[in-house]
Amino acid sequence: MTTLTDRYVAEALRGIPEGQRRDIELELRSSIADAVEVRLRTGEDESRAEVEALAALGDPARLAAEYAGRPLHLIGPALYLSYTRLLKTLLTTAVPLVFLGASVVGFARGGPAGRALWEATGTALTVAMHVAFWVTLVFAAVQRAPSMRDRRPARWDPATLPELPARRIDRTSLIGGTSVATVLICLLVLVQLYGPVPVISPGLWESGWLYLAVVFAAVRIGFDLVGYYVGWGVPQAVAHAVMGLAFVVLGVWVTAGGALLNDAFLEAMGWPEGVVTWVVVIVVVLMAVNDSINGFVRARRRKA
Repeated sequence: MTTLTDRYVAEALRGIPEGQRRDIELELRSSIADAVEVRLRTGEDESRAEVEALAALGDPARLAAEYAGRPLHLIGPALYLSYTRLLKTLLTTAVPLVFLGASVVGFARGGPAGRALWEATGTALTVAMHVAFWVTLVFAAVQRAPSMRDRRPARWDPATLPELPARRIDRTSLIGGTSVATVLICLLVLVQLYGPVPVISPGLWESGWLYLAVVFAAVRIGFDLVGYYVGWGVPQAVAHAVMGLAFVVLGVWVTAGGALLNDAFLEAMGWPEGVVTWVVVIVVVLMAVNDSINGFVRARRRKA
């Protein structure tokens, strides 16, 4: 054999553990010699036969990985579906809640509303990158564990198939939910700016806290989009319920403290402040509870 074979063998052995190199070198040289001999019998030129034999073996680094049982992919077929499912679940549940929580903290600190939302967006994106990085790292490490080399995927059970109508939020619910939220926000802004008497307390409006209502609506619409395009399960239902709880806590706190409705509006309407406050609190709680229950109902239907 020429130096071409020596170079090929040396390159292949670089990726082989020290204790296995001697045996693999002998096996590899023997395979190359046999392949060259077969080509020589057909009348092929010796130098050409060696080149073709080495080309047939392929990249020496890939060959070394096959000998060593080392995967050349970050995450293989056995783990890929579990990896993507976990990643989707975390990105569609944890990240929206982080954005919502960071927005609340930003508004609580005071300052411009745009700055609070910008910082919340940056925090959410940072969390999303960390989620993607660490989940990928963990699955890549598991993929390279010795126990994974001989592992066979679990037998798939058709009973795990979700019901078709409950697999995703239907288009009517998606359009209806997003439309209602958008219309309510637009009406609130129009009445506040152009109505004869502002409904929301001027102090609350000017402080920027009302932007939180927009944030809640945006996150709510985001969950609807997740349900339609990704699917809906228990993790999404839990995250959705946590968002509803945060909405109830803030809504009840602001309303019960008398900071939500404008006193001038209540006087103009002739409504007693105490009664209106309780009505608003009850409506907020019922809406959040109903929304959370619907989320768990969808998740249960999917698993049925």
